[in-house]
Amino acid sequence: MSATIDFLSATQAAQALHRGEVIAYPTEAVYGLGCDPFNAQAMARIWQLKQRPASMGVILIAGEFAMLQPFMADISVDDMAQLHDSWPGAMTWVVPARAGTPDWLTGGRDTIALRWSSHPDVMSLCAAFGGALVSTSANRHGYAPSKDATDIAREFGGQAGFAGIMKGTLGGQEKPTPIRELTTGIWIRQA
Repeated sequence: MSATIDFLSATQAAQALHRGEVIAYPTEAVYGLGCDPFNAQAMARIWQLKQRPASMGVILIAGEFAMLQPFMADISVDDMAQLHDSWPGAMTWVVPARAGTPDWLTGGRDTIALRWSSHPDVMSLCAAFGGALVSTSANRHGYAPSKDATDIAREFGGQAGFAGIMKGTLGGQEKPTPIRELTTGIWIRQA
């Protein structure tokens, strides 16, 4: 599919998120698809765009630690110190989820993947939105994550509920962020 694509400022992207639309935005290594984490219809739209099963869960990304706290269960002082040793930064942690966290975020698990990013575009988007966002790679399930806005326009442009791509630049990392379970230390994805 070939389509023109709207390039959005952080403010325009945040407005689209508040309307329940999906956007693409630059992260540390690849473009992410994002939506309001509390909007079940927007999350369903991401699964449809990606052609990915909802049982996989998603990462939430934020520009401030306080934006992630509503999704986290209480953790030990030592575990909190471990998070803060790598945050803000390009590290995703799977932590115990707070009771009541929507299943569409956790994939039905009792954990949730979170990242406190230091990427300037992510920080400005989260500030404009006023909270954490869903962050899943901007690609069809089973394909390589996209590093190119033209590819995103080709895949998702013109589709209902997809508002466009936030202006900005990727953070320069070669691979998507590593993911590690906080309580077990198991690496889910290494750098």
